[in-house]
Amino acid sequence: MRKTALALLIFSNLANASGTLMQEATYANAGTAGAGDGVYTETATAAYTNPATMSHMGESKTTVNTMVLDLHMDYKPTDNDGSGSAHTVMPSIGIFHVTQLNEDVHLGLMFGSIGGTAVEYGNDWEGAIGLDEALVTAVQFNPALSFKVTEKVSVGIGAQLNYGILEVKTSGFETDMDGDFAWGFNAGAMYQEDDWAVGLSYRSKLEHEFDVDATVYDTQISSGRVGTDLIFPTIVDLSGSYNINPQLALLSSVQFHKWSDYSETPIYNDALNSRPLLPQGVTRDWDDVWKFAIGTDYQLNADWALKAGFSYETSPQDDPTKQWVDLPVGEQYRYSVGASTYWDDVRIDMFYEFADLGSVDIERSVARINGSFDGHIHFIGANVTF
Repeated sequence: MRKTALALLIFSNLANASGTLMQEATYANAGTAGAGDGVYTETATAAYTNPATMSHMGESKTTVNTMVLDLHMDYKPTDNDGSGSAHTVMPSIGIFHVTQLNEDVHLGLMFGSIGGTAVEYGNDWEGAIGLDEALVTAVQFNPALSFKVTEKVSVGIGAQLNYGILEVKTSGFETDMDGDFAWGFNAGAMYQEDDWAVGLSYRSKLEHEFDVDATVYDTQISSGRVGTDLIFPTIVDLSGSYNINPQLALLSSVQFHKWSDYSETPIYNDALNSRPLLPQGVTRDWDDVWKFAIGTDYQLNADWALKAGFSYETSPQDDPTKQWVDLPVGEQYRYSVGASTYWDDVRIDMFYEFADLGSVDIERSVARINGSFDGHIHFIGANVTF
C-alpha cells in the first residue's frame, strides 16, 4: 500500500473546531482547559483574555508560558490506498507582563503566537494538484490598559498588532513566503466580589491580505502575483469563578467565535486562475463556534494546588464536501489536569491536556479526496510567574 506523506502541524492553535486558533498558548490558569481565564488574576497571562483583570493583579506580574504539543493525525481514504499519517512535536512560548502605573491604571504587554496551520503532503498523493505544502502562522503583540472604576469594577482596552506569514505549494503552483500586518482591538470588563467574579471580554476580527509572487508549473514555467485573505475571528468570552470554600473554586467560561465570516479562502488573479492546474479558492461556509469550559482549582495544602478542566467546542462545518486538507474541522473535546506551587516568590504552574479532534470526513471530488481525518493532541506545559 502506498502511503501519503502527511505532516499536519499547527503554530500554536491546531486545525480543529476553532479553525486556526490554539488557546493553550495563552492559558492563564494552566490545567483547567481555559475555564475562568477571563477572571483569573494569579498570572499575567489572564490579561490576554480580559485586560480588565490587570486591575486586580497588584503592582507587577510577569508570566512566561511554555508548552510542547504532540500531534497525531491520520488520513484514511474511502476507496483507495492513499492513506497517510503524521506525528509532530512542536514548542510554543508566550511572554506577558503587567505593571501598575498609578492607583487606578495598569499597563499590560503581551506577546506570543496566536495560531496558524502548516501542512505537508508531498507531491505524489492524489490531491497534490490541490495542495502539496502550506504554511500559515501569526504572532501578536497586544499592549493594553486597565482602569479601576471602583474597588469591585474594572474595565480594560488593548490593541492587537498581528503579523501573519503565508506560503503555499501544489504540484502546479508555488508561492514565495509572504508576510502581512493586521490591526485590531480588544476590550473587557470585570466585577469581583469576595467569593465570586464575572468577566466579559471582546477581541475584534483580524484580517490578513496577502499579495505574493507565484510560480506556475504548466506546459511552461511562468510567474505572476497572487492574493488571498486569512482571518482570525471575533471572540467574545464570558468567564466566572465561585469560591465554594477557602480551598475549592469552581471556574467556567463560554466563548463565541464568529467563524461565519470565513465563507471562503479566495485566490485573486484572473490570469493565473484561468490555468486548470491552479486552485480556484476554497469554499468554507463555516458556522460560528461555541466553546464551553468548566474547571476546578483545589488548594491541597500550603504548598500545592491541584486543577482539572474540560471543554467542548462545536463544529464550524459538518458538510464533508466543504472540508479541506489544510483545516479539517469538527467537534473537539479537551481534558486537562494541572498543579501549581511556589519556589520562593516564583509561581510555577504545570499542566497536561488531551485534545480529541475526533473524526472529520472530507469529500472533495475535484481534488479526488474522499476519506476521513482522525487525530488527537497531547499538550504538556509549564508557566512561570514572578
